[in-house]
Parts: sequence; C-alpha cells; structure tokens
Amino acid sequence: MTPESPAAAARDSGLATERTALAWRRTIASLCTATLLLAHQAVVTRSAADAAAVSTAMVALLVVSAIGHRRNRQLRSGRTATPATAIVATVLAVATIAMVIAVTLSGSSLRW
Repeated sequence: MTPESPAAAARDSGLATERTALAWRRTIASLCTATLLLAHQAVVTRSAADAAAVSTAMVALLVVSAIGHRRNRQLRSGRTATPATAIVATVLAVATIAMVIAVTLSGSSLRW
C-alpha cells in the first residue's frame, strides 16, 4: 500500500471518522431490525424459545451499541486505532444474533 499524498490526506480529513461512525450506526440499525423481527415472531408464536431468542438478541444489541458508542467517542477524540477486543466482541455479538435467528426460524413455522 502506498502512503497518501498530503493533498489526499487533507481531502479526507475527518471523512474516514464519519464513515466509520456511519458504519457503526448501520450495524446497530440492522441489529435493531433483526431484534424487532424476532420479537414479532415471539409474539405471534407465543413460544418460550422465541422469547429467549429475543432476550439474547437484545443483550447482543446492547453490547454492540455500547461498543459502537465507545468507538465513536474514541474516533472523535482523535484515537484511530481499533482495539482488537472491540472487533472480537462485535463479531461475536453479530454472530450470536445470526445464530439465534437461524435457530428460531428453523425451529418454528413463520406466521406473518
């Protein structure tokens, strides 16, 4: 990878931070949508397993929201290095929601 020229760096000042913040917001919005769909499924089926899936998804959503908020504050203060723990925690939370959705949808018939 070649280093950026000073002109390119000046054009991108602050834009990378904004793109990262928007990516966190999109991730959290997606997780909110998935959690709401799971909640709808739990209300329709009235299943304890579906309710447990919603609880798990809500915890994962809170974890990702907290990480995203912390990361946005770090970026705004000028710290650009991403801690490995934040990446691992986010991946685990998103993977947990994906598995919960897969198990919930495979174990019950969809009723819309």
